[in-house]
Amino acid sequence: MLIRRARKEDYAAFAAIEAQYPGFPAWGPGGFETEEGNRNSVTLAAEAEGEVAGFINFWILRPQVQLNTLAVARAHARRGAARALVGKLCEYAAKNLCREIDLEVNERNSGAIALYAALGFEVVGRRPKFYNNTDAALLMRRTLPAKD
Repeated sequence: MLIRRARKEDYAAFAAIEAQYPGFPAWGPGGFETEEGNRNSVTLAAEAEGEVAGFINFWILRPQVQLNTLAVARAHARRGAARALVGKLCEYAAKNLCREIDLEVNERNSGAIALYAALGFEVVGRRPKFYNNTDAALLMRRTLPAKD
């Protein structure tokens, strides 16, 4: 699994991955293009077998990182892409002296919640009716060890 910086030509593949998950937030190619202008934004692609398997976007907002979106193509699910993308996010956080990683996840997304919990994230709050004025968002946080 190769994790690399996203390129413009990846955006159509990202949108196709998003389309595999109806009802969940989608940025579309324009959303990723907008992120190019945000100096705090990092978008990474996971590549497997020569194709885009998934993506992640996060903002580095010292002393924390905000994970904004993460998705993996169904054809590549449960093969380590999401774990590798979050692992690379953690590397960026450490390099930028960030101590916390925050995210919001739909309370119905049990697969994502389980992954985040396995990676050391804990539920620290809840936002009722956050998604489409119906589903709650769970606020999750991972605290990184301080560098000496």
